[in-house]
Amino acid sequence: MVLFKGSKVKKGQEEFDQGMAYYETQRYDEAVEKFKRSAKLFNDGDEKKLSKRAEAFKLCAYGYTDMIQMNFLEAIRSFGKANVIFSTEGFLDEAKHARTVQAQTQGELAKSKAQNGDFIESARLYESAGALYSTTGLEMEAAKARARSFVQRAAAMESDFDKAYYLERAVEEFKKGREDATRYEALALYSKAKSLISARENMKEAIDLLVQAHEKYVKVGSTSQTEKVKLLLEDLTEQVKIRPSEFGV
Repeated sequence: MVLFKGSKVKKGQEEFDQGMAYYETQRYDEAVEKFKRSAKLFNDGDEKKLSKRAEAFKLCAYGYTDMIQMNFLEAIRSFGKANVIFSTEGFLDEAKHARTVQAQTQGELAKSKAQNGDFIESARLYESAGALYSTTGLEMEAAKARARSFVQRAAAMESDFDKAYYLERAVEEFKKGREDATRYEALALYSKAKSLISARENMKEAIDLLVQAHEKYVKVGSTSQTEKVKLLLEDLTEQVKIRPSEFGV
């Protein structure tokens, strides 16, 4: 009986190794079949831990297949299940990898949600991705995900004041992630200036903010936004000259 079990384990390892070869060359359908066979053989040979590992890699292969087909929600579920198995069985490096790819997939789904105008759900997904990245030690990626979460929350806001608040937080996180945030800095400045204009408060500060926003839009080459800010700045400056008391100047 011992020899029989040993032969099952040996065959299971062969199937697993072949599965990994397919997996690493992105032949996921073939990898799935090998991992299925490997899991059964390990289980029959009383190697429950190795059987679970093969099962988790099968789930990862499913996840990558769904990513390619843009079935992001299914992919997230597969990588999440794989992470639970890897973590429970003590395969920590594999668990870290599953969480990392799960976070990447959540980012792709978040991007899709944003394109469809579902900004709050997009923000939630980016925030969750950031939390996953943090568990893997990828703090720069975590910061970038948090930044994008704040950008989406800004997009969902109706008031310029709220938009500016979330954009300023996004800029802080982009800087932590060492990603250029000039465009978002410009939008934050522009939104804050508009909130001051609407409230008829501190027009001098509003003008200063618009000047800064204009400079940053020029820097990133955003022609349409540069022109929009320029026109608003010119109009505001003229109004202040004509009716200074009305604007508290």
